Amino acid sequence: MKPRSWALAVARLGLVCLVLGAPVGRLLAADVGIVEKKMFELPSYTTRGGKTIAPVRVGWESYGTLNAAKDNAILITHFFSGTSHAAGKYAESDPAPGYWNAIIGPGKAIDTDKWFVLSSDTLVNLNAYDPKVVTTGPATTNPATGKPWGWTSRS
Repeated sequence: MKPRSWALAVARLGLVCLVLGAPVGRLLAADVGIVEKKMFELPSYTTRGGKTIAPVRVGWESYGTLNAAKDNAILITHFFSGTSHAAGKYAESDPAPGYWNAIIGPGKAIDTDKWFVLSSDTLVNLNAYDPKVVTTGPATTNPATGKPWGWTSRS
C-alpha cells in the first residue's frame, strides 16, 4: 500500500472509531487472530413465498466469549453480497483480514474482551463459489434439480 493510501485508510478508520466512541489509539489494538468458519444446517426452510429450500446451510463466525447470562452478544450484519468474515484471518498467510477487522477485537470499538460477536452469512449471498462461503444462496446448486436455487424457467 502506498504511503498516501495508508494515511487515507488510517484516517477513515479513525473516523469510524470516533463515531463508534472508541479512541483512535485503539486502531492498533490486538486483532482477534485466526478464526474458523462454522456452519449449521436446517433440514429445510420455507420462504415467505411458499417455496421450500432443502437443506439450508448457514455459515457463521464468532469472536470473544459468550458470558454465563448470555447477555453480551452483538450480531454483525453485512452488506448484500458480503460474508460473515468480519474480523481476523483464516490463516496467517491470508492477504487481508475480515472487512471490520479495524473495529472488532480486544480493546477496539467492538471490544471482544467485553462482547461476544456473531457474524453470519445470509441466504442472499452471491459468493457460492468462494470456498469459505458455505451458506446456501441463489447461486448454490439445488440437489434436486442440479441447477442454482436462483435459476428460474421461462416456460
